[in-house]
Amino acid sequence: MNEKKTGENFLEGSILKTMLSTGIAMIPATLAMSLFHIVDTYFVGKLGLEALAAMGFCFPIVNFISCIYHSISTAVMTLLSHALGRKDEEDAARVVLHGIIFMLIIAIVLGFAGALLCRPLFGLWVETPEVLDYVVQFMVIWFLGNFSISLCMCGHKLVLSLGYAKAAANWMLLGLVLNAILEPIFIFGFGIIPPLEMYGAAIATVIAQSVTPIGCLYIINKRLNLWSKRTNIGLHWRENVTRITKYSIPVLLGMIIMPVAGFIMTSMAQHFGDNVVAAMSCISRIETLAFVVPMSIGMALVPMFAQNYGAKQFERIDKIRKMAQSFALVFLLIVAVLYTIFAQNLIGIFTDDPEVLSIGAFGLIVICWGYAAQEVHRFGTFLYNGCNRPGPSAFFNIIKIFVFMVPLCALCLVFDDVNWIFYGRLIGEILAAIMLVYFSRRLVKRLIAGTEK
Repeated sequence: MNEKKTGENFLEGSILKTMLSTGIAMIPATLAMSLFHIVDTYFVGKLGLEALAAMGFCFPIVNFISCIYHSISTAVMTLLSHALGRKDEEDAARVVLHGIIFMLIIAIVLGFAGALLCRPLFGLWVETPEVLDYVVQFMVIWFLGNFSISLCMCGHKLVLSLGYAKAAANWMLLGLVLNAILEPIFIFGFGIIPPLEMYGAAIATVIAQSVTPIGCLYIINKRLNLWSKRTNIGLHWRENVTRITKYSIPVLLGMIIMPVAGFIMTSMAQHFGDNVVAAMSCISRIETLAFVVPMSIGMALVPMFAQNYGAKQFERIDKIRKMAQSFALVFLLIVAVLYTIFAQNLIGIFTDDPEVLSIGAFGLIVICWGYAAQEVHRFGTFLYNGCNRPGPSAFFNIIKIFVFMVPLCALCLVFDDVNWIFYGRLIGEILAAIMLVYFSRRLVKRLIAGTEK
């Protein structure tokens, strides 16, 4: 807890130094979030092709539910950052406390509903009975324990917003290490623990992700003193829940179309067989590694934008935007070169099936050249969210998916060529990035000129 206090590093001093120091501190956390899914896929893949394909079906739904928690967490984090920028600590404490309680209520309701509806829900989508059984085994446990995932997301974001990047990263890393230890034990069995296969994969994930909230909530309470008399849990409850809901709905809308897009892409892939679904599952895990560093930088962007917006430091916001988008462009083009060279080796980590390996390697080579555009676009949406404009941010995501990517990827069905799933995504990412660079520059210019508030 000897890190620089909140507001000092985001509102003052060198932007590059703050961005890089926060990003470097957050690399273990980003790596942990990325490796959670990779660890799951690695060990589950040893159960066979059907189990690996099942993870491909699970991932869009896990992503979908995670988007709900991410949107609420982003709303609470942004409102907290605005309050800190105004130096209103009482409002900051109440927003955080009410946000955490609200998050738990949502998680409990979704968990029980998801567990009850799991088989009929996936039965509408998954055609192979063996794959469906694996999906249900994983998702029932995941739904029942999803409250831990919700608190993990919220706690991590709030601790970062409060300025304790290293502490946030350390707790996420501890969860990853625990997950890597527990996955093989619960999947394949060890000592008195019998082999639980997909049930075990989900149990290990839920247990591991329960660790992070414990440490994060301790730090948050110590910094904001959530349960003090000044906070008064009942004061402004309805007002704060309304604020959080109004902010989180457009954020959710903007994010939720990503797993919806994943659902659509997987459905398109299923037209070509389970091998293509399995290949896309491998690609989705590998590509998360490409974004470890940019996402580490990006984690600090929303609170940086939000605190400077609360403090009305609009020229500083413009400098942050330029620096972040330039970094994403250069870094991820370098990653694309490396992924193109080592595509076969990377896909081979998860499978030795020749067809899955061939499809996955080709798809990775095509898609990786759109990673830079993808992150430039994402950083642009962070700007809009931090500047209290979640609605336009959601709109830009909708345009990206339903105007650019889905129609282009659907050409795979028109031409009966699976490769258009990959070509369509690449072209769509580039077009969306160009669009958002233009509009983000326009927004900041208007803030500086005083024509927007």
